[in-house]
Amino acid sequence: MKKIETKIDEAFKNTFLLPREKVVTDFLVNVLNSKYKFREDDQKIEVISLYYYASSPLSFLFALPNYEYYSPDKTIKIAELHLKEHSFEDYSYINVQELCKKVLNENNIDYSAYLDEDNQLDYANYWENQFGLESDFLMNCWRNAKEKTQSKIIGFLESSDAGGGLFDLDNGY
Repeated sequence: MKKIETKIDEAFKNTFLLPREKVVTDFLVNVLNSKYKFREDDQKIEVISLYYYASSPLSFLFALPNYEYYSPDKTIKIAELHLKEHSFEDYSYINVQELCKKVLNENNIDYSAYLDEDNQLDYANYWENQFGLESDFLMNCWRNAKEKTQSKIIGFLESSDAGGGLFDLDNGY
């Protein structure tokens, strides 16, 4: 089963993640280069929160001063990246399901026992790495942006619904 998970991982990366890498990294470079004026008081930003939309992690991202360090009442702008504006369609559960079916079919794996009455595949029986791949992708884009800018800004990755936890972008945990 590990082999098929690896194949689905690769297909997911190649289909959904890698095409978005430059756009996401460029957005983070702009954030780190202070392209956005976040606060009305011009306080230097040293800690950023990067948020992803929980139900569709790579449909849009936004960055703002981390509210554990900066008062939210001085924030006047958040930096936003809407990937649709860069010709990327959101991918849904259905898109990921179809990708999983394609890989399973290519590897002659019978998944009929995991189809519901609407012919929908519960791909959790074969693959559960989506969230990990998406968060690793965002952390990698952050590291690439930091390398390009040599910025000392510290970043935290958070879900829009706080359900995904909090990740230290600089240390990878």
